[in-house]
Amino acid sequence: MKVIITGGFGFLGLHLCKRILAVGELIGADESAHVVRKLVLFDAGSPPKDMPRDSRIEVRVGDITNADEVKSLVDEDGIVIFHLASVMSGQGEKDFDICWRVNVEGTRNLLEPCRGRHGCKFVFASSGACFGERSDGPETDTTKLLPHTSYGMTKACMELVINDFTRRGFVDGRVARLPTVIPRPEPNSGLPAAFSDILRQPLKGEPAVLRLKPDMKHAVCGFRVLVRNLIHLANLPAAAFAESIDRCMNMPSLSVTLQDLAESLLKIVKDPSKLGSITYEPDAELCGKLSTFHKNMDATRARALGLMCDSSAAAIAADFAAEYVDPLLLKPVVEIYEEPRHWLAFSNEHVRVFRVENPPGDTTLMHVHRVDSLYFFFTAAQVQGTKLHEEPKDDILSCGEVRYGDHGNCLLTHKIYNKGPPVMMCLDVELAGFQNTQTDGAAAKRPRTEAANLPTGLRLTKERPGARVHDLDLAAGTSWAGRIPFARALFVVHRGAHVRGELGDRLLKPGDVFFRDGPIDMKLEVLGKRRDVAIWVVELLY
Repeated sequence: MKVIITGGFGFLGLHLCKRILAVGELIGADESAHVVRKLVLFDAGSPPKDMPRDSRIEVRVGDITNADEVKSLVDEDGIVIFHLASVMSGQGEKDFDICWRVNVEGTRNLLEPCRGRHGCKFVFASSGACFGERSDGPETDTTKLLPHTSYGMTKACMELVINDFTRRGFVDGRVARLPTVIPRPEPNSGLPAAFSDILRQPLKGEPAVLRLKPDMKHAVCGFRVLVRNLIHLANLPAAAFAESIDRCMNMPSLSVTLQDLAESLLKIVKDPSKLGSITYEPDAELCGKLSTFHKNMDATRARALGLMCDSSAAAIAADFAAEYVDPLLLKPVVEIYEEPRHWLAFSNEHVRVFRVENPPGDTTLMHVHRVDSLYFFFTAAQVQGTKLHEEPKDDILSCGEVRYGDHGNCLLTHKIYNKGPPVMMCLDVELAGFQNTQTDGAAAKRPRTEAANLPTGLRLTKERPGARVHDLDLAAGTSWAGRIPFARALFVVHRGAHVRGELGDRLLKPGDVFFRDGPIDMKLEVLGKRRDVAIWVVELLY
């Protein structure tokens, strides 16, 4: 498979490049994995000094407004294109013509040759700057786009074009409406630059002078989760979008203020006295323009498709410090919600579910587990675990394996290095409600369900004080019905397919989770003849 990243010399382009090379494959139009044999980085200007050294990379310096030059990139079927190249909002306001040429004509130049090719996927980086004038409240995927900047206008135009190209079958388009990615390692001309400056400059020991009010809300995300989401969006089968012709969606984000970000720094650094100072000098015109940008992007649709959000602003700050400044600035141990590879997938009073994805060659920060947890593994991987003050130990993880951590009685403080391949993916299910009963000095009192009362097809595979795990396997094209007698249950999808029934009419994907109060009269029908379904049903004993 050939992959193209426009804007490939930039901050996001390089991180996306590294992640794709580490994973080594993407899902094609035939819904099977294809080895990435060539990755083209297309951009203007000179390639950066930190360009990855890999025989699969092809560097192309060029002008996206030159149609002939861009056409030569799309020279075979089944290409996956990540279109990140764009004129930033600040520059776009200064020069309308170049904003239009790069953002609109450049995108059209890249789309047009896809019409003559089969099975091309086109992932477009749009922006929350598309929203503009709107009523108060969260910005949803269906909020009318009335941008107040030329940058936002050009992005909105291309959202419509990509939807139409997809509707007509010219290309398989997927549009990621991005929050502001923070912090960028170097200053930039974007209007929300202060949301990067407030983390970058203090972590470098330099003063940050910010032209925005400290209480202005803005939607942000970190680079790691966004790169992961772009790849996940590209890998989704076309059937995942069957409910609508609209391929444009908000990416998950955190709605934060500059003050929130400043406070996040204090949570993760070892010595706050080493941070640079923060000063606010609000500019009325800039505040007015930025107030039309994304503040609180509702990503319900994206989350249902398996896209993730940073667990906290502190995790974003910790990731940047470790990657770009000095990991020794950080506390020696961070909390699990401050570790940037642990993404909160689901939470209520009973359970907290973190999704963990660690690409080959990557290491988590040292973090602590304080709550009894179940671990569900989705890939076979070789990892190296290092507990605090101990030597590293190798471990082999099996796909479909379930482990239990008794962390309420014995904290686990460790970091994980993925020796790879592939990506190490697991769900860490914290038994929050059970932990609370232990903390209160009360034992779990909910009676365990006897095996004789379980419906046919539900098999007990693991039992621990706070939970029991059952397997439910359904073959492609079959259906199942039964009464699940649990008072509370968490459904964790191991292998997925399109189903209809109590979990909805939907495409189940590995790692999807559903919580249900019971007892549950359940029926599931596996649609299609290609894929079977495997679900872990977790009985909560508290």
